[in-house]
Amino acid sequence: MIKLLSIEKIQTALYKLHNNKIFEYAVIAVIIFSSLLIGVRTYDIDPDYLTILQILDALVTIFFLVEISVRFMTTENKKRFFHSGWNVFDTLIVTVSLIPIDQSEYALLARLIRIFRVLRLVSTIPELRKLISALVKALPSMGYVLLLMFILFYMYAAVGSFIFEPINKELWGD
Repeated sequence: MIKLLSIEKIQTALYKLHNNKIFEYAVIAVIIFSSLLIGVRTYDIDPDYLTILQILDALVTIFFLVEISVRFMTTENKKRFFHSGWNVFDTLIVTVSLIPIDQSEYALLARLIRIFRVLRLVSTIPELRKLISALVKALPSMGYVLLLMFILFYMYAAVGSFIFEPINKELWGD
């Protein structure tokens, strides 16, 4: 009974943390900070500073692990957590960030995956999620736009070959 009560208290505290605006802003700030760390690592820097950057990167990874764990633990139906593509994306990025990348043969791949941490902003900010959803819904229609552009360019090319063929047969002859 006591253990059950303490688990409920922990879940309530985690739920309050998850729904706290300050926590949301902290997640956004850490995502931006993480992207800045990645940018700084593209410069030639002193090895002492490189050690500091590695420590900061490890702290960012731990923060992301805690954040995704809080989101998972505050989900009512744990089985449905991975029904959201954003949760799968975030979990994948955080999981790959846990892989040590110092001198392994997959170091480049792991670094590239860590760059995708910046895309977690999309899953964190609801307005960006709406924008991406609208873009994905518009993709099928974009095929028709491409088809229309092809038809227009084909027509202009045909007209251009008739008009400019007498001027330069080599460029406009066919």
